[in-house]
This record gives sequence, C-alpha cells and structure tokens, in this order.
Amino acid sequence: MLDIVRIEDGEDLGLANTSAPKAANVVSTQIGTLEYAPDFGVDLKFFLQEGLEFQNQSFVSYIVERLSQHHISVSEVIEVVESLANRYTYKVGEGQSQAGSLIR
Repeated sequence: MLDIVRIEDGEDLGLANTSAPKAANVVSTQIGTLEYAPDFGVDLKFFLQEGLEFQNQSFVSYIVERLSQHHISVSEVIEVVESLANRYTYKVGEGQSQAGSLIR
C-alpha cells in the first residue's frame, strides 16, 4: 500500500509505504467515535469493561482482524510480559521505506 507522503513544486510525488501510522490510527481510535466513519477503529471499551475476562490470544486475534479489515498486513505479533501487564507489538506491512516516484 503506497501513499503520497511528499509534494514539492517541480518535483515528483514522494511515495512511501505508511502501514505503521495507519495501524496506529486504527488501534488508537474507539469504534463509534468518528462521525464520518463510525466503524473505523477497535472496540477497546468492550475488552476493558468490568466483569469480563478475555484470554490474551483473543485480544491479539481481534486486533489483527480489525487491522486486516482496514487492509493493513500484520506480519508478526510480539508479546512482552511485564510485571503487571502484557505489551503487544504488531509489525505491519514492510515498514516505512521510500518506494520511488510517480513519474518515471
């Protein structure tokens, strides 16, 4: 997935793979908070509500599913167990690299 990341007068458009920022936007947005895109994001409130407990793998699978629905490829999920919490790192796409220009 390529996006235009740079526009300068007299220059070619700068294109790059920007999967990581897109994934961050999806994961940091609560479903229903955007008026123009109510289905965008994840439902963290559901996983954090009191009285319900989920297996960690269910949460990881849910996040991967939501990212996939927004056309973001997840290549790896790294789990780090800390003293009182788990931290998950999602590797998406192929990182940010300069892909070339639009005009050849």
